Amino acid sequence: MKKWAKAVVVVLILVVVFGALGGVAYYRYGEKLKLLMGKKQEELDLATPVAVSTAKTDSITEALMLNGEVVPKMEVNIYSTVNGKIQKTMVEEGEKVKKDDVLAYVDRSEAGLTYEPAPVESTIDGVVKEMYIDLGDYITPQVPLFQIVDMDEVEVVVHVPEKYIAKLRHGLFSEITFVAYPERRFYGRVKKISPALDPASRTVEARILVQNRNHVVKPGMYGEVRIVLRKKRNAVIIPISAVIERDGRNVVFIEDDGVAKQVEPVFDITEGDRISVSEGIEEEQRVLVIGQHNVSTGDRITVTEVIE
Repeated sequence: MKKWAKAVVVVLILVVVFGALGGVAYYRYGEKLKLLMGKKQEELDLATPVAVSTAKTDSITEALMLNGEVVPKMEVNIYSTVNGKIQKTMVEEGEKVKKDDVLAYVDRSEAGLTYEPAPVESTIDGVVKEMYIDLGDYITPQVPLFQIVDMDEVEVVVHVPEKYIAKLRHGLFSEITFVAYPERRFYGRVKKISPALDPASRTVEARILVQNRNHVVKPGMYGEVRIVLRKKRNAVIIPISAVIERDGRNVVFIEDDGVAKQVEPVFDITEGDRISVSEGIEEEQRVLVIGQHNVSTGDRITVTEVIE
């Protein structure tokens, strides 16, 4: 058989084979193809894959995180009322004392005159923080002899930024963590608020009173302070990752029967990775947390993951 005849035979065989395959495909999928070809173009567009989270009702807290330093609630210097030499000391540094306890005796005798030693007494209950004298020292009423601190209560001093001053008030609950006790939590309340703003730092000083009966908290310690500004119960809460900026506004996309819908909620309290919504989103609505940057209102979406 000539070469051109062989080629014709091969072509005919291929035509028969592909024709048969086409017939089978049309038999199986012909109706579907007809339906597909009859759809509008927008219906052929693929849905955008997204991940969603469900809006929940829960409690949420607005808190201010600051660093603070511990100072004694009360700290006084003790003076003698007379001139003379230190004849005897009755206490040591770190020792607890009561009000009116004798701390030292002063020999006020002069040449040719002898007097009873004069006692130097504590004016408060507390702990001897500093002793500024030694036996035999000559002292006057102008020189401090001891420093006594009240350790049963201490204050944690914090500096609150100007933008939070309107929310700051006496009695706010506070939680403190100290470097020395990383696993413990200490609690107190805002006791004092300075009436003046520091113009250099643009902050106001506040003091948090902490009970310290066992004296484990020492003046000079630094800690992380969490001041609870307000707490809201039964709030609608969504992940903060659901919030995106669109045209200069903070918006959220919700899933509405397989379609993305943009809403502009009224946001309230932010706590960690959560934010509460006072208007615009209801409990159990599903908000987009992944993929929302790629959609607009009305776009078809496919939920590939639900993040709780």
